[in-house]
Amino acid sequence: METTSTALEWLSETALDDVLILSGATLLVFTAEWCAPCQALIPRLDRVIERYSAQCRCYLVDIDRYPDAALKYNVRGMPTLLLFVDGDLEASRVGAISEEQLEALIVSTH
Repeated sequence: METTSTALEWLSETALDDVLILSGATLLVFTAEWCAPCQALIPRLDRVIERYSAQCRCYLVDIDRYPDAALKYNVRGMPTLLLFVDGDLEASRVGAISEEQLEALIVSTH
């Protein structure tokens, strides 16, 4: 699954632990190619992350390629957004949330 996004990066399962030890806010978005709500969310997410890239890093995780990562983080619905701050899980959302909800999620970390 590829995206034309400039602000979003696809993450491998092995890189999960590496990005979560970084300081600051990191948003993990668990998605799948066959998931229509996921596909609807990605353009909104891209726009929001471009505006807030200084405050929050964002990574997409394909659950079909990395099912163990989905199990590790108890992903049950999709898309699942997990917001970590300094490596600690601070918030989670499930579903194709709006741009306003995405902004509120990111701003809540500051």
